[in-house]
Amino acid sequence: MAYDYSSDNKRLELPNPFRVENTFLFACAIITLGGGVIGLLWARGAIQANSTRLGIAPLLVGVALLAAGFSFAVIAARRLRFFFGRGRPRSLAPEVAIGATGNSARADFYKTTLRQGGLEYPEPQGALNGVLYHAVPRLITAPVVVQELAQRHFFNALSFLVTLASFLLAWCIFGTQATRPLISIVYFVFGAAVLLRPLVSGNQARLGTGSLIALVVAAIVGPVAADLLGAALPSVRYSVTGQALFLLVCALVAVVLILCALHAQLDASPQTERACEQRTLSMNGPPASLITELDRTLQDQWVEKIPNRRYTRIEPVTEGAAGSGRFAGELLEETQPMPMSGTAAVTLGSALREPRHSWLVMLDLYGTLLTVIGVTCALVYVRSFDPSRVLVEGWGSTATVGYAAVCLAIAAFCFQSAGAIWGRFNFESALVWVELLGTWQSSRIGTGNQFNSRLQTENDVVRVEAMTLRVWRARVESVVFGKDGQRQVTAMYATSQEAVRLANELEAFADRQSVFVAPRAAEDQHRIAALQATEALLGGNTAPPVRAETLAAAPEAPRVTATPTPAARFCTACGARAAVDAKFCSACGTALPRP
Repeated sequence: MAYDYSSDNKRLELPNPFRVENTFLFACAIITLGGGVIGLLWARGAIQANSTRLGIAPLLVGVALLAAGFSFAVIAARRLRFFFGRGRPRSLAPEVAIGATGNSARADFYKTTLRQGGLEYPEPQGALNGVLYHAVPRLITAPVVVQELAQRHFFNALSFLVTLASFLLAWCIFGTQATRPLISIVYFVFGAAVLLRPLVSGNQARLGTGSLIALVVAAIVGPVAADLLGAALPSVRYSVTGQALFLLVCALVAVVLILCALHAQLDASPQTERACEQRTLSMNGPPASLITELDRTLQDQWVEKIPNRRYTRIEPVTEGAAGSGRFAGELLEETQPMPMSGTAAVTLGSALREPRHSWLVMLDLYGTLLTVIGVTCALVYVRSFDPSRVLVEGWGSTATVGYAAVCLAIAAFCFQSAGAIWGRFNFESALVWVELLGTWQSSRIGTGNQFNSRLQTENDVVRVEAMTLRVWRARVESVVFGKDGQRQVTAMYATSQEAVRLANELEAFADRQSVFVAPRAAEDQHRIAALQATEALLGGNTAPPVRAETLAAAPEAPRVTATPTPAARFCTACGARAAVDAKFCSACGTALPRP
C-alpha cells in the first residue's frame, strides 16, 4: 500500500515492492520458529527426565532458532506496509523554502547537466573494477547503487573463488593425512571470520593484496610448514573439511546469484536530450515581474496539484542609487516525481517472467533452501546429541551444528542482498530552468498636457532592453532504491513544445507591460464622471461623452442657482455703452447716474 496524496489518480498508489520477498521471509520465520519450538520441547523433556546434560544442547539450539525466526519475521513485518509519503522520493537537491531565495551546489550540478545535455557517472578505480567494467561495458551507465553493489560483490566473488582454489590446492595436492585437518580448520576460520562475517553485516570482504599473497603462500608452502612443525602443533582428532568446503561453495553460489541479479538491472544506454529555447526580450518594468509571472505559470502546471520542488530561486535586483545596471535571475523547479507508466504490483508469477525480478526470486529461493537445510541440521544434531560423544570425539561431534550455522548466515546474507535490489522504483518528472540576463535603466515618464489637461500622472519606470531569456526543460527519469534512498537521474528526454510554450507566455507577458499610469478602478470612473458633469453645468459647455453605465452610476451633480443679469447702461451725453458698475463715461468723462 502507499499514501495516495488525496488524489484519484491510481498512479500514486505505489505497490509494495517487497511483497514477494516477504513471502519467503515469513516462510523462513515459520520454519525456524517451528524448529526452535521443537528444540525447546526436546529440552523440556530431557530436563523432566532428570537428564540436564541431554537438555543443554536442545535448549541452546532452540533459543538460537527462535532468535533467527524472530529476525526473519521482524524484517518482513517492517516491510509489510509500504507507505510512500508526499515528501518521497527524496529531492534531487536541497529545496528552497517558499518566499525565500537561494541556491545549492547540487542544484548547480543539475543545471550543468541541462546545459551540457549529458549525464555524469563516477569513474571506476582499481584493477578489479577495470576488469569488471571491461567485462560488462553497460555497467558504466547503470545507477550508482547498482555499480557499488556490483563492485562489492564482484570483489566478494573473487575472494571466495581465490580462497576456495587455495583450499583445494592446499588440501588435495600439498596436504597430507596429518596436515589436512589443520588446513581445514584454518580455512574454515578464515572463511567465516574474514569473508562471511563482513558479508552478513552488509560490508565488503576484507581481502586485500596481502591476504591474496597469504592465500597463495598458504596453499603451496603451508602444508609443508605444518608437516615440519607437526611436533609443535596441537593434535587434531577431527576434521572440518566438509564445513569449510560447504561454506566456501555456498557463499560463492550466493554471490554469483547476486551478480546475476545486478546484471539484470542494467538497461540500454540512456537518452540525454533536453530542450533549450532562447529569446531576446524588451519590456517596460522590472524583470522580477517575469519571475512572478513564471511562478503563476508553473503553478498552473502542477502535477496532480502537488507543488513543484524548488531548487533555485534568484530574483533579478534593479534597486540602488544608480540609474542603470546589470541583473541576473533564475528559477529551477522539478515537478512531483510520478511512478513510471505501467508500474504494477509484483507477484510471484510476474516476477518469474521478468528478467529483472527472476534472479531476485532465485536468490530468495536459495536463501529459503539454506534455511530449511540449516534448521534440519540443527534438529538432527539435537536429536542425536550425546554428551559422552563430546567427551570422546570433542568438537567433531558438532559437525552438523557447523552446517546449520553456515546455512543460516548465508541465508541472511541472501535476503539482505536481495532486499537492497527489490526496493527499486523508477520515477519520471520534469526539470524546468529559466534564466534571465541583461541590463536595466530607470527613467521618469509623465502623461497629460501640463497646461490644458486637468489629469496628469508621473511615474518612475525600469526599462529593460535586449534581455536574454533562456528556458531549459527536460523530462527526466530517475531511480531510487528504498523509499529513503538517494535519487539519481538515469535519462533525459527533450520537451521542445513545452519549452516553446513557456517562452511564448513569458514573452507575451513582457509585451503587455506599460509605462503609463491611468485610473482603472471603478471608483475612479465614478468620480471622473461626476467632475465632468459638474464642469459642464458651471461652464455652460457640453461635456465630453461618458459611458452610459458610468454616468448612471455617477453621483448626482450639485444644483446651482442662477443670478439675474443687470440691465445695460448708456452715457446721457454721448450715448456710449458703459459698464454696469462704472461711475463715469469712458468716452467723454461725463458722470453717470447711479444704477
